[in-house]
Amino acid sequence: MTDVRLLEQVSRNAPLGIRFWDVAAATSTVYGLNVDVFRRDVPWARATAAMNRSGTYVAHQLPGAAPPPDLRAFEFSDADPDVLWSGPTRQYRIEVRDPQGRFLPIAFDAELPWRGLLTFLGPWLSPPQPVSLPTEPGSPPPLLLERVPLFSAPSRPLPEPLAVVYAQMREQGSGRDLAWALLTVAIDGRVRGIGLADGQGRVAVMFPYPEPPRQSLASPPEERNDFTWQLSLTAFWSAASPAGPVTDVPDLADVFGSLSTPRAVIESTVSPAAPLRLAYREALTARTAGTVGADASLLFVS
Repeated sequence: MTDVRLLEQVSRNAPLGIRFWDVAAATSTVYGLNVDVFRRDVPWARATAAMNRSGTYVAHQLPGAAPPPDLRAFEFSDADPDVLWSGPTRQYRIEVRDPQGRFLPIAFDAELPWRGLLTFLGPWLSPPQPVSLPTEPGSPPPLLLERVPLFSAPSRPLPEPLAVVYAQMREQGSGRDLAWALLTVAIDGRVRGIGLADGQGRVAVMFPYPEPPRQSLASPPEERNDFTWQLSLTAFWSAASPAGPVTDVPDLADVFGSLSTPRAVIESTVSPAAPLRLAYREALTARTAGTVGADASLLFVS
């Protein structure tokens, strides 16, 4: 057997490591994203993060990095890690797009270099803290640690065996489409799924089916697939949303900021309103009942 001598070992520090979270499929293994990193003052000079074997997108050679800090020197530095990562940072913009059309685009700011996996922080909190999506109506959201959410595009093929609720949301009175608004679907008081609308207010909320209703105790048990669940919907959209042109990439801080502004979904303009019910293995399109004409396909929000 031939002996191998290690003459030199080079380690490289990555100023950015980031993992994404597929909100619908509940997985952090997401291939094929375009992740661009740039400074706002030089948006044409961009670095692209590449996915490694562990599912983490890693960026090197960030543009406009010197001076200070000189991130190129940082990447090849062999200084003590505690000293290395305590140095100055600079604000970068991260823009995420999916060329396969599975996910809606998102963008957000980050101070780099960042030690460990990047955690999106709510900039409106003091000090900035990790934020997450609501899970129970009326309760504060839990922490979303070390993963940045990706929301399904309305045109995404439905991953099996998920349920889906489609809607096109519009604000009552103003007639504005709820561009980049959040919509939650709750069953029995528990939020089961959350989706982000696109620039035209179109949204697809995909989520796992809950446990089916308890069957009878007959022997042998009766096979059923006709059970349904009653849904309640809540929209989140900031009242300060601009009335001008809609941006083509939403800012994640604005998306999360809308969680403080819940909006009531108008299920019907007639009384009494029939409840929304989700059937097993059937897509549901939520509309405001009682509307006519071009409005008949829309879900209005107060």
